[in-house]
Amino acid sequence: MLRASLMSLIALGVVAQEPAKAAPQAPPAATAPAPAPAPKPEDVVLAKVGDTTISEADFQAAFQLLGQQEQMQILMIQGGKDEFVKHMAESKLLSIKAKRMELDKNPSYQRALDRAKDDLLAREFLTKESEALQKKLVVAEPDVKAYYEKHPERFKQPDLVSVRHILVSVKQGEGQPGVTEAEAKARIAKIQAELKKGAKFDALAKKYSDDPGSKDNGGLYADADPSGWVPEFGAAARTQPVGKVGAPVKTSYGYHLMKVENRKPARQVPFEEAKPTAEKMAQQERQMQVWNELMDGLRKEIPFELVKPAPAPQAAESAKAPETPKEGAK
Repeated sequence: MLRASLMSLIALGVVAQEPAKAAPQAPPAATAPAPAPAPKPEDVVLAKVGDTTISEADFQAAFQLLGQQEQMQILMIQGGKDEFVKHMAESKLLSIKAKRMELDKNPSYQRALDRAKDDLLAREFLTKESEALQKKLVVAEPDVKAYYEKHPERFKQPDLVSVRHILVSVKQGEGQPGVTEAEAKARIAKIQAELKKGAKFDALAKKYSDDPGSKDNGGLYADADPSGWVPEFGAAARTQPVGKVGAPVKTSYGYHLMKVENRKPARQVPFEEAKPTAEKMAQQERQMQVWNELMDGLRKEIPFELVKPAPAPQAAESAKAPETPKEGAK
């Protein structure tokens, strides 16, 4: 509408400027050629192997069968698609050679082919039913809240401890890392002396600790469940005064100097805090529920039985012990 009005105004302006002259007819404008239709995926050839071709449609079909992570790698890595098409072409090359050797007649191949057909048909069925299944998979906030209230034990936070430590490893055997018992005690005493002079615990942990998991973090394990630690270390973490460096603790790893920074008592995590985890768990439960309902419905329609094979008979004894001759027998 706006474009038509604008063209009308331009035409009126031309006539007003030249009332006595007939406007000359403009030569017909050259018609721009219509853009060529985009080729169909099945017509775009990506590779030729023998008398066969691999098309864009073939690539897309194979691409859809990949997992999400593999798809992302192909899309994001430069040359990823070309490499995948090369893999498809090489697989086709091997397939042609195998057919020439009549390997496609092997019973093992036929069984594998039947299995692959089952998987592909199952995928087609799930794709066709996906819209209805997706509606059943929706988990709303009331569902999440109901899951949280039904499973309170899954949202209990245990006692947590934040502790810094310095480990001096004791050698467990010849050729093993660490130092001798006497050397470990001497090094612990040296670290204790530096602490008394005012050295910072985290700085000494970075300098002396043999624990690669916490060394670079100043020896810190933050908000950890002490039940996951070796017993001696866990007991000290639960009982040692907060904010003070305790006596050396001996474990199977060596000697530890420990400083408990804080403790958090066990608690029931409130819903708003637990909501992201509860939502994920409720979604997983719903997925399992929907799957089981689908399978139950199909089992009512189609006979279904899992058969356990009978146990194999025990192998006969290779040789029997000779019978004891009866008394008096010759």
